[in-house]
Amino acid sequence: MGTKGDLIVISASSSRGLTIVVWVLQVLTGCLFLFAGGSKLFGVAEMVSFFTEVGFGQWLRYFLGVLEVGSAVALFFPRQAFYGAMVLSVSLVGHIVIHAAVLRRPAAFLVFLLAVTLLIVYLRRPSANA
Repeated sequence: MGTKGDLIVISASSSRGLTIVVWVLQVLTGCLFLFAGGSKLFGVAEMVSFFTEVGFGQWLRYFLGVLEVGSAVALFFPRQAFYGAMVLSVSLVGHIVIHAAVLRRPAAFLVFLLAVTLLIVYLRRPSANA
């Protein structure tokens, strides 16, 4: 923790406890998206029917599967976690729009995941780790 004038600046590396929290968030989020992306890539029946219902075609399932798996792997590496979480955040905005506007389904869990990934983005931003 450092100070700049009257402002207190907290970075992800300023305390051991915060570092542990960030790692736990990254690992849990990474595992969740490895599973979600893998199920898209392996063609789990629920995913195939979901993307059929969305109506954009199965290419989107493969695209998002690769995006999610790649971004999830990035979460396991501190220097890449910012970028992985950023990509997942953008992807989650699309998921929320699809659930709310196209399918008319609740997206509360997706909004929660977006908040978690944005927290990872904030805590792993390059200026916080310098």
